[in-house]
Amino acid sequence: MGPFVQELAALRQSLVVMGEDVVAMVTAATEALLSGDDDKAKAVIKNDKEINDKENEIVDRAIRLIATNQPVAGDLRFLAAALRLATELERIGDLGSNLARRTLGLAELAIEGAVIGPTPNDLSHMALASLNMLNLALKAFKESDSSGAEEVLTLDDGVDDYNRRIRKQILDHIYDNGRLAAWGLEIINTSAHLERLGDHATNLAEEVIYVTKGQNVRHNY
Repeated sequence: MGPFVQELAALRQSLVVMGEDVVAMVTAATEALLSGDDDKAKAVIKNDKEINDKENEIVDRAIRLIATNQPVAGDLRFLAAALRLATELERIGDLGSNLARRTLGLAELAIEGAVIGPTPNDLSHMALASLNMLNLALKAFKESDSSGAEEVLTLDDGVDDYNRRIRKQILDHIYDNGRLAAWGLEIINTSAHLERLGDHATNLAEEVIYVTKGQNVRHNY
């Protein structure tokens, strides 16, 4: 195995590690959200810088490998995808932080004595569905499994449906009682973060298909 192949393997492993860290971060953020665990939410926010640093490292390595080795065919596809994958993972980490901040925001409203409405049942279902998409996308990348990646693409509409239902339910609550507006905005923002998490999991899956099959399916779903 030559040095270039070894460096590609090391870069791939770095992406896997970053992906696992991001999944752990989003899992903790989801658990904090569903349980109202402020301490766990604060720990998630502190981890965001580490994810940013890993993105920078992976991007720098990928660019250096492209510049110094003039890769072709499958290797070039992987390196191009690595740049996008690192960015997607960093954005997912940001969403984990945003979810944690929504948890703290909801807790602050309760402390301030704001009027709090009933948490939509769909919110927990949506959180678990989005997290499942992320786990499946990372698994597909680790296993170079295009079929697993394609399965992820079929799940995004379900997450979008949850988002629409939650938004309508919250707006109905606010219409009936305007004092619920601050709480409702936090719930709507939380739902929007979860919807974007599903979108980014879809993007990860599309990159897996690009690397494994050479097919660019972005914007097709």
